[in-house]
Amino acid sequence: MKGRLAGRIILVTGAAGGIGRATAERLAAEGAVPVLADRDRAGLETVRAALGGDVVALDYDAADAAASASLVDRTLAVHGRLDAACNIAGIYARSHFAEMAIDDWNRVIAVNLTSVFAICRRAIEPLKESRGSIVNTSSIAALDGLPYAAAYAVAKAGVIALTQTIAAEFAAAGIRANAICPGGVRTPMGGAAPLPGADPELALRRSRLPGLDGFGDPADIAAAFAYLVSDDARYVSGSVLTVDGAQRLM
Repeated sequence: MKGRLAGRIILVTGAAGGIGRATAERLAAEGAVPVLADRDRAGLETVRAALGGDVVALDYDAADAAASASLVDRTLAVHGRLDAACNIAGIYARSHFAEMAIDDWNRVIAVNLTSVFAICRRAIEPLKESRGSIVNTSSIAALDGLPYAAAYAVAKAGVIALTQTIAAEFAAAGIRANAICPGGVRTPMGGAAPLPGADPELALRRSRLPGLDGFGDPADIAAAFAYLVSDDARYVSGSVLTVDGAQRLM
């Protein structure tokens, strides 16, 4: 639906690759002006060059809450407004629960949850002005747990609770907040997390839908982001949208 998001300024974290890049591309195709954010500066520049136009690329470290919050200020400095925030940046690693180091736990929580909190908190005031929306990335791991990924599952469950709290607290201000729970998607992040000598059937479920080879594409998740930030979802807030090809049911 070309033009559905015409002129909207939308912050997209994790935009250098995977779901983040696919989302930025989909939003731009629908007329939005995405603001790209990631720690991978070279990847950001590649995406920015491909999209062209008024697209801005901002590098930051999602493990740093202050740097995360500053993305909103940097967006306002360039565009003067913010219409939506798509929080997609995340990290994922597998390890046996009893062997997980506290530093690893803290970093996963910082990147996948605290960063989202920091961005959402700073975005509230400009989103009140635009009557905008927030879409956060959770995971089906938040709904059922995920063996060998305790910190990730806990962080993503926190994202759902945070999203629904924002939706309830700021509905009267005109802000919508929703969460997307992707299943297994073909991305560099997923492929970079080897099993820790564990049972692969416990650690990974695959869709049985034909033509998908068991996994979704980043574009499948990007389509959900585009819907939720659009006026087609004007009555959708506090929702948890699972996009997993029925992986949870397998």
